[in-house]
Amino acid sequence: MWYNNQQILLQDTTRNVSSFGEDEDGELYVVGLGGTVEKIVRAKANADFDGDAKTDFSVFRLLTGTWYILNSSNNAVRGQQFGQNDDIPTPEDYDGDNITDIGVFRPSSGTWYYINSSNNTFRGIQFGQNGDIPAAGDYDGDAKADISVFRQSNGIWYRLDSSNNSFFALQFGTNGDVPTPGDFDGDGKYDIAVFRPLNGTWYRVNSANSALSGVQFGASGDVPAQGDFDGDGRIDQAVYRPNSGIWYILRSTNGAVQSNQFGAANDVPAVGDYDGDGREDIAVFRPENGTWYALQSSNNTVKAAQFGASGDLPAPFYDKP
Repeated sequence: MWYNNQQILLQDTTRNVSSFGEDEDGELYVVGLGGTVEKIVRAKANADFDGDAKTDFSVFRLLTGTWYILNSSNNAVRGQQFGQNDDIPTPEDYDGDNITDIGVFRPSSGTWYYINSSNNTFRGIQFGQNGDIPAAGDYDGDAKADISVFRQSNGIWYRLDSSNNSFFALQFGTNGDVPTPGDFDGDGKYDIAVFRPLNGTWYRVNSANSALSGVQFGASGDVPAQGDFDGDGRIDQAVYRPNSGIWYILRSTNGAVQSNQFGAANDVPAVGDYDGDGREDIAVFRPENGTWYALQSSNNTVKAAQFGASGDLPAPFYDKP
């Protein structure tokens, strides 16, 4: 395929490819001999601090404002002081280099701070106020995370698009809703979405056509844990039930419900692609002993590691797919 005026070899594919195409938005598609059309997307994973397309075990230590990262590429441990004890971790790919950047939102001042991994530069942007919930993600499709907050007091989303620095606001949600943005419609852009714990319902606005959707999936007390578990390029609604350690996943490919008992009381869901197969894995972080458990979708084996301490915040929970 052609990319940036260079010919790049498409490796390890079982597809019988007849041609490639590009739409008006610059997105590339591959056409199979049987008439199938598929969009080419770059491999990526949430909380991927070393750029190997795998989620890294990583934590933010509130007590010291320090990040600890276990790189999946080489098992090297990285520690970096960035933040303070009242910050909310907001790791995201803000510079579009396919590597997650360390970042925090400071509620006391409504300020975002992050370090671009591409050039190690520091950014600070005042956007939001105390009480806002950070909800960064790529809403404009430029492969860079946009700064965004959900204001529970009025149910309004506020966003600063990275592609053109434009301001966006939309009233969608009510007090008590949990923001759950993600690419549910598969168009390469985040959709504004919330989970309503009161009735276990997911509500969203599709970015592709502005259509509204409401799906009852979950119960009071469930923790939303969305991700692309079936690898179809669309986020699946999913919840983790802490009192039983059971996961419930609504697969977008066929509407089937998947359930897995994986976790214990007080575990924190930490969805991510830990094996790099392009599908999210069920995973939890156990705060009491700093241990991670991930059920790898590629081979159904458990990946476990002791990495962290009591009180640490798992980065994948804050950088959801």
